[in-house]
Amino acid sequence: MIKHVSVFTLKDKNEIKHFVEMLEEVGKKCPLIIKSEVGVNIGEQPPVGPHFGDVIQIIEFKNEDDLNNYPKSKEHQKLLTDGPEMETVTAIDYII
Repeated sequence: MIKHVSVFTLKDKNEIKHFVEMLEEVGKKCPLIIKSEVGVNIGEQPPVGPHFGDVIQIIEFKNEDDLNNYPKSKEHQKLLTDGPEMETVTAIDYII
């Protein structure tokens, strides 16, 4: 299995709730995803130290083929076309 972790920092913090709803919908509707978890940062950005994002999504895929096909899926494409503008997105994929 593969885990895909994305940390999103939105340009407009007022869009966080709507974006979380979009990510949760992707997790439920995309047939490539085995499991999806979405969370919102509960802390404030410290003046020094690591950058904390606004929203995290942790997705599990059965294999690398599903991981590689996910960006082309209609569910992921909807995030790109209808989702909020991002300041940064950081991601990592790893085998579990």
